[in-house]
Amino acid sequence: MKALTHFTRPLAIIAIAIAATFATTAQAQPDQAAVHQAVHGLTQAQIIARFGEPEKRHAPVPAHGKPPTPPISRWDYSDFSIYFENHIALHRVEHRKFSRQ
Repeated sequence: MKALTHFTRPLAIIAIAIAATFATTAQAQPDQAAVHQAVHGLTQAQIIARFGEPEKRHAPVPAHGKPPTPPISRWDYSDFSIYFENHIALHRVEHRKFSRQ
């Protein structure tokens, strides 16, 4: 039984080291989210207060289906777009920069 203890102790130490690495990485991700400024749940008035007027407002896609789905609209800014359900923000999508070679 002692051989098993000597074998599992180094494995436990390795597992703790791996868990600490993942915990450090997980803590760094909210900082990245702060850079992108999450918008989920904000109203259109709060979006305007935070980012200013959008460059373009797309008309809502009308409700359809059974049961009807809520209208979805999009506002475009220079580097990102924000999608709304009714007047509540769902997602912020960053625009990708493509380079032609």
